[in-house]
Amino acid sequence: MRRVLLAVAVLLVSALLSTSLTLAAPRDATEPIDKRSGFYSFETFRVSLPSGTSGPGRGTIAGIVCTQSPGTQPAEFAGNWLLNCDGIGPHNENTIAVNPNNAAQIAAGSHSYLIEQTGGFLNFHVIAAAYVSSNGGASWTNVHPPLGRWQFTGDPVLFFDDSNHLYYVNLADHEGQGGPFTQVSIIAQRSSDNGLTWTDPVTVAKGQGAIAFGPGGPLVFNDKPWATADTTGGPRNNWVYVTYTRFLFFQGSYIESPIYFSRSTNGGKTWSTPKEISGTSAALCTQQINNSGAANRCDENQFSQPVVAPDGTLYVSFLNEQNPASTDFRDQVLVVKSTDGGTTWTGPYAASGVIHDGANDYPLNTDGRQRLTGCAFRTHAGGAVAADPTTAGRLYYVYTENTTPGANTQTDIMVVRSDNGGVTWTGPLTVNTSAADQIYPWATVDGNGILHVGYIDRDRAPVAGQPCVYGFTLSSATSSPAAGFTHAAQESAVSVASNSRWFRSPTTAVPGNTRFIGDYFQITAGPDLSIWSTWTDMRQSVTLFGLTAKDQDAVAEQKP
Repeated sequence: MRRVLLAVAVLLVSALLSTSLTLAAPRDATEPIDKRSGFYSFETFRVSLPSGTSGPGRGTIAGIVCTQSPGTQPAEFAGNWLLNCDGIGPHNENTIAVNPNNAAQIAAGSHSYLIEQTGGFLNFHVIAAAYVSSNGGASWTNVHPPLGRWQFTGDPVLFFDDSNHLYYVNLADHEGQGGPFTQVSIIAQRSSDNGLTWTDPVTVAKGQGAIAFGPGGPLVFNDKPWATADTTGGPRNNWVYVTYTRFLFFQGSYIESPIYFSRSTNGGKTWSTPKEISGTSAALCTQQINNSGAANRCDENQFSQPVVAPDGTLYVSFLNEQNPASTDFRDQVLVVKSTDGGTTWTGPYAASGVIHDGANDYPLNTDGRQRLTGCAFRTHAGGAVAADPTTAGRLYYVYTENTTPGANTQTDIMVVRSDNGGVTWTGPLTVNTSAADQIYPWATVDGNGILHVGYIDRDRAPVAGQPCVYGFTLSSATSSPAAGFTHAAQESAVSVASNSRWFRSPTTAVPGNTRFIGDYFQITAGPDLSIWSTWTDMRQSVTLFGLTAKDQDAVAEQKP
């Protein structure tokens, strides 16, 4: 077998707050732990409280929760915007969007880990929260969109269409306290007032079965959605597109993970029947695990992302590990495209060669996931595709390459470019390099055709006794097409991931080293050429139950 299929157990909150807090009976659930699987099984779990203590309330599950204004911003966040005020749980998997018709309307989102006390337990309930501003970021209102019949939402993505509608796409499941994940599905919601109120969720793609110990199936596990809208003013203006990975398991065995696609042509009210779009290739997808489907089918994928070019062409990028030169689960970047709104597709085309992101290219954390030297949070090679709004056919893709594969990491951000609609691509250009690690890149191109790349950057002054310190850097191209970059730190204070309250590593040299800060951090360009960045920030120290450690907060910054 070329991959680890299912974890036997999931250590969700080992030493979450301190060793005096112990887990209740373990949940009957596992997770696909292939390095490309983004779903991390922590949606709902319980932590025993020490005798005589009480926990914080979880706040409102749906509706307007609170507002962050200049008067409520903690002083240590000066220079950045702290987005969340809805609780002390982690905030990660950050997304951000700007209304293409109104630069003052910005919407951000993240996981929000809501906490409630029930008897002697803390119960954690995870939903996708929104943080919306109608005044250019001077204040932010925290909103929890309604869950409908779902109990968990996650892997959030926000975006606007050309008629000022804001969309929220998530995966969702029927997670109950301590129970298995059931019908892991993709859902979509819409807001007509910049995120203050939302429609109930509409199902885009329905999952099947539940994750449980032992044989079972078939299990359809829909993961890592991303979405966008056509805002070109052309014949498909305001069509909405969603892509995701459709993991299929049968009797405990992995079968496939192709990329699937669905669209809505009526504002998200109804969605087309999802269909597979990742294609086949005798040159690029020769390795097959289970010989499922057609020969050379590109069906071992993750981290898809759709974008619309100025001529209305729809492009979807994704990671794939079936290149004939791929070993140890190494990936390549593939791209498919459609000129008719997703009815027909061409490709896949190779945007990169084989990337050094395999099982032996990184050290592993206590969950068996790739990590960086000195850090415990998981990482991956995936990045983002961006279309140049000024030049039809010009695309960029940014990703992470470990330039020193093995136990000691040095990861750099690379960019490749296509000028012929994704058919052929340049060799990789280094966006920025240093002796420190740079990961989780995202790309956007502004209205002048200038590429901007945002990413987590460990090239920061060290903090005594803390091996995992990071900031967020924005690199902007000095020309179009991109040939060189200037670099600017966006954070006003560094994050200390090795002094964490959440997802603490139990057995590493630094037990407070967090195992999870999220899998992506989005940036986007506004119609006024502003660039908005958002990331999970860990500068804030909070004391709870006698332990002082770092929080995970959602933070945003604007570059004029």
